[in-house]
Amino acid sequence: MNEQRANQPAQWFRDEIAQGLARLVVLRLQNAPWEDDIAYTQQAWVDTLWARPVGWDAELDTARLRTAFQRLAGSINRWPAPRALLEVMPERPRQPRLARPKLSAAEAAENRAKLRQMIQETGIGGASREQ
Repeated sequence: MNEQRANQPAQWFRDEIAQGLARLVVLRLQNAPWEDDIAYTQQAWVDTLWARPVGWDAELDTARLRTAFQRLAGSINRWPAPRALLEVMPERPRQPRLARPKLSAAEAAENRAKLRQMIQETGIGGASREQ
């Protein structure tokens, strides 16, 4: 039961999909769902998109979802499938890389010695140069 709850779409995700679909509905696109069916349409979109291997995150994905719906609204004439949203969704912002650790000359020499020893022990380097 707890695993089933963990797999349930988060409320922020449901809200973003609902708002995005509401914006598309008012465009009166060809093949748009009837107003009576929008709740079922919304649930289908939420289930379909949440199941994608994205690892949805409110902080990383809220703005991406909004941008994707804006892009869809500005570029389509027919009601889209959920896949179309993923196709126009911007990439996640890249996380800053950690700075390279600063090693003293002694630490660097010790690391090189350890690497040489591991290479020699595993035989990766072929014939050793010390022969």
